[in-house]
Amino acid sequence: MCTLQTRHTARISNMDGEMKRIMALQAVMHRIRHSEELYVVMSASTHMPFVSCNPETYDDEIFLYFGKDEAVRGAQWFLGKKHPIQLAGIDKESRLGFFASLFSMGVNAVTVNQSLPGELVIQLNQLVCRQDPEKMSKRARVENPELHLTSLYFAQELAKKGKADPGGGLSEELKLLDEELAAHFRRARYIIAVDEDGGGIPLVRKNGNTYQPVFTDMREFQKFNRERKYSVSLLEYDTLREILSPETAGVVINPFGVDVLLRVEK
Repeated sequence: MCTLQTRHTARISNMDGEMKRIMALQAVMHRIRHSEELYVVMSASTHMPFVSCNPETYDDEIFLYFGKDEAVRGAQWFLGKKHPIQLAGIDKESRLGFFASLFSMGVNAVTVNQSLPGELVIQLNQLVCRQDPEKMSKRARVENPELHLTSLYFAQELAKKGKADPGGGLSEELKLLDEELAAHFRRARYIIAVDEDGGGIPLVRKNGNTYQPVFTDMREFQKFNRERKYSVSLLEYDTLREILSPETAGVVINPFGVDVLLRVEK
């Protein structure tokens, strides 16, 4: 039977453990912001941060390491699971923009030192604060995190499946992701590039077919519009179907990012 003293001791022990956890979390967040070296695990197929759903917390997370040696050791865990990945450094000047961009990707957590001592999960909103949407322009507020995230998962799984079985069809997991992707696409509001000179919509060639590029958010549009040749139009699914050019096979989502091809019923 627990006495008052033992319960009091247990509470103190729990408080000490919580304080240590908070201090460790603060120390890691300080290192993320200020360390000279910081590496992120990138998907070799999307050239964007590799995303994963944590099986215990269901967080959609990315993965960071301090120092190249740690990153190389940690990368073995991903390679062992047949994930095509790369490592990329994040310099100090780019970190705020990098972490802010994760919100529009649907990411909500960061895991530090995956598979290594000191592994720790940090919620993204603990690391960086979002700008108040009311203070953002109408265009900047256009985001499709569910569509973007599902596109990333689909592209990663497709690359993994293709590497293991180049001639195989869609796995059950890919079929489910494909259905989820189509559902999110029908509910989304997109950014479309419009040629400022002639008013036309640019098309891109992929695998011998023509596709219309659509963008989930302004960051992805800006990758496409580095030469500032295009203006922005905001469209929903039904309008997009009406304006698709007859020669297009469908759309390409974020062609300079996740680069997922999707057929659209006209």
